[in-house]
Amino acid sequence: MNIRDMTDLKQCWMTLSHDRLGVSEEKTLNWWKHIQSQYSESHRYYHTLNHLIEMFDHLNGHKTKLSDPDLVSLAIFFHDIIYDPMKSDNEERSAELFVQYTTECSVNLKEEEISKVKDWILLTKTHQVNDEGSEDYHYFLDIDMAVLGRQDKGYKEYADQIREEYKHVPEKEYKTKRSKVLVKIRVGN
Repeated sequence: MNIRDMTDLKQCWMTLSHDRLGVSEEKTLNWWKHIQSQYSESHRYYHTLNHLIEMFDHLNGHKTKLSDPDLVSLAIFFHDIIYDPMKSDNEERSAELFVQYTTECSVNLKEEEISKVKDWILLTKTHQVNDEGSEDYHYFLDIDMAVLGRQDKGYKEYADQIREEYKHVPEKEYKTKRSKVLVKIRVGN
């Protein structure tokens, strides 16, 4: 499914949760409202529903290479569901919310599949893995970081949005810390 807008994104969620994972339509819709609300918080400029749309656009180019696209889709929907730039436990809280969804909705997933998605969400804290490869989580992490490969104008838009999310951090401190983050991602340590 090509996801171009919010209507497509909602349909993607409804298909995934209701049709594929066996969650009732009512619970699926309630969780969609929660996802939509979280990703629409006023302090978000980059980590929004548009970020999810972009990730699904990249995912569509790699779906045939994935062992389980549904698990990757779940990781995409939940990886930034909790996002507060003033906190350091966003990934942990996002993973917990994913587990809450699976429990509340009696999702048709095995325990090991739930653990995989939870672990993948936690990997977004550093985007660091000990190996290279073509496992689903490699694709998921690459899709999340695909924004770093944008052309100049697109990258500047992303950088400005991230800066806006961290406007509480003084400029000099922000530049120093942001540089360290980007170097760490690039080097892989």
